[in-house]
Amino acid sequence: MIDVAIRFDDPSAISDHALEGALLGLMQTHRVCATFAVIPHAEQRRLLAVDVPHLLDALPHGILEIAQHGYDHMATSPASALPSEFSGVEPSTQVNKIRSGRSTLEHVFGLPIHGFVPPFNTFDRHTASALSGLGFRYLSAGSEHGLIETGNLAQLPRTCQMTELEPALSEARRRPNGRLAIVAVMHHYDFKEFGASDAPLTLDSLATLFLWLRQQPDVRLNTLSELSARHDAATWRHAVRRSRWVTRQHWRIRSLFPRYSLMPRTLFNYIRRENPT
Repeated sequence: MIDVAIRFDDPSAISDHALEGALLGLMQTHRVCATFAVIPHAEQRRLLAVDVPHLLDALPHGILEIAQHGYDHMATSPASALPSEFSGVEPSTQVNKIRSGRSTLEHVFGLPIHGFVPPFNTFDRHTASALSGLGFRYLSAGSEHGLIETGNLAQLPRTCQMTELEPALSEARRRPNGRLAIVAVMHHYDFKEFGASDAPLTLDSLATLFLWLRQQPDVRLNTLSELSARHDAATWRHAVRRSRWVTRQHWRIRSLFPRYSLMPRTLFNYIRRENPT
């Protein structure tokens, strides 16, 4: 079984709610679940329930999980560094921003927030420590930025873009002896309906992808919370380390292992098979 989780970043008080509503409609039609990483305070505007009726209406249908996407999605790092809202920030400031952002989301949605997606996919060890201390279950960023060393916080990094999901599944099927996990990410700007003529997705193409995805008998769809519960935090840490190790190897070695998946089991299980059965 191949576990797939879909993450949609950047809903907020000022985001494109029409596009989000259309996306939720497709999810409900095709019974596809996803985790929406919501910004609590965008451009100094605190999220209110009146801003997101489309998200509140979708919650009872069981297709939507809400995760916290930072505090205000504003980079605090120097211009010469990778953009980050949290990496390099004083630990107590990180704790206060995470706690305040979560309080906003929990007030709006009326449920506990268990997941955290750092803006720009960047974080540091103090971010992970703060999240663990505040009782979060998982952090979903980019595997190339930061590594959780200890604790009960599962690390579930992005493994591919939504447009790469089909090749990611094809690649995973060449490793029939290993359970794999794929975290596919998308943003508003990935859709032509958002206004970019060169965007890789349309709502129609996503509907086709969702229809195809639901027809795959070896795919299990998850929210990120559900995916985090498939294994303990230590197993997910090992999976992230395996992926990072593979990316540092010679291309011939890299070609033996999946590029678009997390590997919860030992590397031996994921060596490429040319003719899987």
